[in-house]
Amino acid sequence: MTREIVIAGGTLYTSRMRLEGGSLVVDGRRIRNVLAAGEESAREKGCRVIDATGCIVASGFIDIHVHGGGGGDTSQRDPDAVCLMSRTHARFGTTAMLPTIYPGPLNEMIGAIDAVEEAMKERPLGAPGPRRGDGGVTGLGARILGINMEGPFLNPAQCGALKPEHLMEPSEDVLLELIAASDSTIRLMSIAPELPGAIRLIKACRDRGIRTAVGHSDASHEEMILGINAGINHVTHVFNALRRTHHRDPGVMGTILINDEITVELIADFYHVHPAVVVLLIKVKPNDKIALITDALTLTGLDGDTFQADGREVKIIDSVARLADGTIAGSVLTMNRAVRNMVSTERVPVGDALRMASLVPAKILGIEHSKGTLTPGSDADIVIMDDDFNVKLTMVEGEIIYRSEDF
Repeated sequence: MTREIVIAGGTLYTSRMRLEGGSLVVDGRRIRNVLAAGEESAREKGCRVIDATGCIVASGFIDIHVHGGGGGDTSQRDPDAVCLMSRTHARFGTTAMLPTIYPGPLNEMIGAIDAVEEAMKERPLGAPGPRRGDGGVTGLGARILGINMEGPFLNPAQCGALKPEHLMEPSEDVLLELIAASDSTIRLMSIAPELPGAIRLIKACRDRGIRTAVGHSDASHEEMILGINAGINHVTHVFNALRRTHHRDPGVMGTILINDEITVELIADFYHVHPAVVVLLIKVKPNDKIALITDALTLTGLDGDTFQADGREVKIIDSVARLADGTIAGSVLTMNRAVRNMVSTERVPVGDALRMASLVPAKILGIEHSKGTLTPGSDADIVIMDDDFNVKLTMVEGEIIYRSEDF
């Protein structure tokens, strides 16, 4: 019989409220109870107690746009590489993710899809993981919830660091082949709505339960409205590789900023988006429509400054991943640092920043009933951090998969 775990003594952020000295009771893979300070904490019942005094206790982070980490990357088309990136990001508080696939030749994209699917089988959704004692690392990582396809139906005029030769004109045949290869595990897809035939594909995604984002797009305001009406309700890495706003041409950015219902991904490393523009976004967009992401690449979580991503050499220069021509190629950001950066703006309370990394992406994926919140019955996806957001412990569905040496 599984022994209950009580996490006690920290500042608890449930996504609904902040509890000083509150406690969480974890029973198996779910949260059984949330207790305020002074309530019975079940210490007398022989539960294992984790003392979180002086720490932040929050729902684990959900990274819906991440390419790699720890030396693994989806472009390697290797399930071990996907598992490696999953374990790496768990060290930084990520408890669930969508491994994100670059545009490429069809056979390579299918190879990457197959690798993610194989990695998902490491521990099928809802199945318990092997227990490896009371502490340390289990060898498991963040839960893989499905696949994020960054393309391939994107506009070469806004390719950013993506290879323009790998971008495709919208094709329903290719879309259906990708969906079939994924066994319907594609959860999110970026499409440029201005491309010929794109509206038909956006509708096809909507009909199949795939959330569609505008990404790498040069759409006008009018083209964006058509895309929104067809089903676009999300934005891939806001401000990056999207048509900018002119006072006579709202473009992609102007259109999405005035539409409160559209959610946006933000790479909050203060390089992809300047801190002043992050503040602008906070002022314009409701906090519950901003999802923090990493867009992280292979080298994230490792030492070194040169590596391969999507088949090209990338260098880390001043904490930013860049191609040889200086183009920003992605990030080495982690979710805990993204949360810390949002709090540092002094415009986002800690609770809101934590929700941007957990509840908001959970709602985007439609899984907020089980993830993104610390409430009775939800999955025990938990991160414990110090007051500078350094991760001390990560728990996925009741399993401690990372614990720092000093905790």
